[in-house]
Amino acid sequence: MEEEVHIGALIKKKMNEDGRKAKWLADKIGCVPHNIYWIYQQQHIGTEQLILICTHLEMDFFACYSEYVCQQAQLPEKLHHVNEKIHIGNLIQGKMNEDGRKNRWLARIIGCDRSHIYRIYQHQHIDIKQLILICIHLKMNFFDYYSTYVLKKIQEKRDSL
Repeated sequence: MEEEVHIGALIKKKMNEDGRKAKWLADKIGCVPHNIYWIYQQQHIGTEQLILICTHLEMDFFACYSEYVCQQAQLPEKLHHVNEKIHIGNLIQGKMNEDGRKNRWLARIIGCDRSHIYRIYQHQHIDIKQLILICIHLKMNFFDYYSTYVLKKIQEKRDSL
């Protein structure tokens, strides 16, 4: 079994490889350097924040989660095409409906009440730890959507230079 992703350590490694300081990333994502040091300690962060970090570091960290989820849920690796911003709540709800799953089933899987599931459906972003569990149990690699989106954003950033 592959070791779970520690996103903070991966971000710190990329920053060191690029010779970047915490202040540089803090300025890029709109926070203070102390928050970057906090991110380095985190195993998971939110998808919205990770999209920003991926774009500025020009690194698809979602691919690490994608690989992990594929191995855990024994899913084939395939890319989803994304032209617009990702609304993860809609994607999860669509998969739940497609599979005929009940909200109480998902609530039990991720350790929350049903009302939280309805809130997930309404949001564009989600906690990555919850998304890992959802991917594994729904047997759907939602990280592929983020990976495709981030690669597109990185390319747009490079094209604008």
